[in-house]
Order: sequence, then C-alpha cells, then structure tokens
Amino acid sequence: MIDAIAFLSGCDDVHFLDFLEYIFPTQAYFHAASRGNLVEDINEFFRQDDLPYAVTEFVWTEGKDGPYATTTLTAYPQVIRKDSEVVHSSAIEPALQLLRGSEFGAANREFLEALEDFRKSDYGDCLTKCGSAFESVLKVICARKKWAYSATDTASPLLKTVVTNAGLEPFFEQPLVLVATIRNRLSKSHGAGLNSRDVTEAKAEYAINATAAAILLLVKEAG
Repeated sequence: MIDAIAFLSGCDDVHFLDFLEYIFPTQAYFHAASRGNLVEDINEFFRQDDLPYAVTEFVWTEGKDGPYATTTLTAYPQVIRKDSEVVHSSAIEPALQLLRGSEFGAANREFLEALEDFRKSDYGDCLTKCGSAFESVLKVICARKKWAYSATDTASPLLKTVVTNAGLEPFFEQPLVLVATIRNRLSKSHGAGLNSRDVTEAKAEYAINATAAAILLLVKEAG
C-alpha cells in the first residue's frame, strides 16, 4: 500500500488516470468508504480543481434468462477528456447516456474506445473508433425501424437510408457523413501510402464532438 501511494504521488497524469480506471474492473473501489457515489466523488474532485477530465458511469444491460429479468454489467467507468464543459454537457454526456441502451452495446464500446484513444493522444485510432461507432448506430437504427439495409453497408448508404426514412432534409447527408469521411481519409483504418497523415488533437476533438452530435440527432429524428 505504501509503495502504491508513493507511486501515485509522483507518477505522471497518464498513469494516475489509468489507476483511476483500474480500480473499477479490479473491484478495488469496494474498499472506498462511499463506493456508491465514487464516480460522482471523483468527478467532483475534477470539477473542484478545474481538471479537464470526467469519469463515465457503469453501464448495465437488461436482458432475459427464461422467465427472469437479468441485469449485466457491460462497461466499467472510464476516464475521458472534458475540454469544454458546454460541449461535454450538451453532446458527449447525452450521447453516452443514450448509448447505454442495451441495443447500442457495440456502439457504446466503440465510442468509449474513441474517447480513451483521445485521452491517450492516439488520434488516428480515435478517428477509426468514431467512424465505427457512427456506423454501428446507423445499423441499429435501421434494424430497429426495420428499414432495409445490408450488414456490409458502409456509412454513406446507411446514412442515406436513415435520412430518407426519418424524413430529414437531404442536405443533412453531407455534414453528417463527414464523420465517416474523416475516418476514411485520416485514420489508421486505411494505409497512408506515400503521404503521411497529420491527425492533430484538434481534428480528433472535432471528430468526437461531431460523432456525438450526429448520434443524438439521428437517433432522436428516427424515433
């Protein structure tokens, strides 16, 4: 214990934030005096010191086991960047809350991975995960609404299906498909060839915010 405290007192930010994440899957939080509110307590600590981070909530998925209702833990709390309080409150957090629904399990995992990549400055992978989360949400919408689509469809035809059937104006397609375009042009999902790709923090941050906003718009409009 003394060694752990000594390490945490002198380690860099990345390792300290990793430690905060590890206490949840290892169930070390059971030793906390107020473990029921631990996520909120950590977030309050971040707010008090004006630190640009937040901890997400546990994600529980409801299901059925024969005649019995079940609840399964599908995602542990994770530390994410929170560079703008306004954007976090109006886009990132609402998107994460929406993705906690059981049908969005894959999209939730992909978006959380994008947020983790962003925090760890792996901006190329961040763009890849944003595009994957966007596509997953489009497929869930199509499946839920019983709109015809193929499991191999990419974001562009999926988006056209959703925009058309949801009654959104066609001009929404171009700005919304930008999430997938950025992934295709800049991320690590395709080889760079002879030209290196410059994925800056600002571009990755834009992709995260645009993905969250697009998910919220499409799910709400599709109903």
